[in-house]
Amino acid sequence: MISHNIFDVKLARITLMIIALIWLGMSSAIAEPPTNDDFASATIATEPLPFVNTINTSEAITAEDDPYCSGQGPTVWYSFTPSENMRIQANSFGSDYDTTLSVYTGIRGNLLQIACNDDTAGLQSSVSFDAVAGQTYYFMAGAFGSGPGGNLVFTVQVAPPPLTIDLIIDPVGSFDRLGSATIRGTISCSSPTFVNLFGEVKQEAGRLFVRGAFGTYLECNGNTPWEVTINDQNGKFAGGPIKASARANAYDQNTGEFSQDSADAIVQLRGSGKP
Repeated sequence: MISHNIFDVKLARITLMIIALIWLGMSSAIAEPPTNDDFASATIATEPLPFVNTINTSEAITAEDDPYCSGQGPTVWYSFTPSENMRIQANSFGSDYDTTLSVYTGIRGNLLQIACNDDTAGLQSSVSFDAVAGQTYYFMAGAFGSGPGGNLVFTVQVAPPPLTIDLIIDPVGSFDRLGSATIRGTISCSSPTFVNLFGEVKQEAGRLFVRGAFGTYLECNGNTPWEVTINDQNGKFAGGPIKASARANAYDQNTGEFSQDSADAIVQLRGSGKP
């Protein structure tokens, strides 16, 4: 009699375990996508900013009419209507998967893309733009390519001031006995960043021009001096005037935007005394 009771208890436990496993499997199979999975049910970002929302997008899907931004995988939607003109930034910083982020105005089926970004900080995304009071902006957060979703951290906030750079070429340079020219200058940046500096020089030599090109990569922090030495391409540089043209490009990691400046100058080359 006792053995029958023990058997019945074990059988009951096994039955309950099977039912639980079946229920969990069914729950997983019919897991619902996030509430803002579709454009029509976009989560509304509210003021005051910043607005932060954290959701899991693993069960999100891509609608047939979702616009294109870096071949996005599962997408979710947000909207924001500012009460006044402002410069805003939306980002996915803190998310645990490779995201894409884009912003639009308009209506479903006729959306105008304002910005699209894949990677700004690591694998996360950021867009910045000037928003107009009363205009509704729609944000689509997706997974890069056909990748899966994950834990998304979506933020809308007032954007930091955009990065600005100012490029200056000094009016005096130098040349050495081998015919190389050295020009110098200063790059000013509104916040620390890395700058790609490149350009060309040419100097009249009778009926010909002696030419050269340069390029360098440097870290800018406030007012940063720069110097490049240019080897001639078809002759030797000498004392006298030389025409220099330069361009500087910088990437703002805070906003995901590029900033650039250019400068042209007549530089007087003087002997450096170096071999």
